[in-house]
Amino acid sequence: MEDSSQFIGERITVEVASVGHPLRFTWRGRTYMIRSIEASRQQLDFRRDWYRRRHRDYYQVLVDTGQRFVLYHHRIPGKPYWVLLRELNNDIGYE
Repeated sequence: MEDSSQFIGERITVEVASVGHPLRFTWRGRTYMIRSIEASRQQLDFRRDWYRRRHRDYYQVLVDTGQRFVLYHHRIPGKPYWVLLRELNNDIGYE
């Protein structure tokens, strides 16, 4: 199957629930409400010293517009941030 997802790779602002899951995010001036988290996974980095580790939490989400996105929380010590990785076509699954 041909990959028709669109790479974005931009930092975004995310509002999270008390358990750390994303509730909504703002991208290019528009706020998207997350209807559901369809998939999630963690990428843990234990090969580096603790202060250089880069852990990521990935989420495939369905938003209020019907679009599907993959975003991740980059958990680097002292400098965590969120990235909108890609928009998925409806027939494309999670990476």
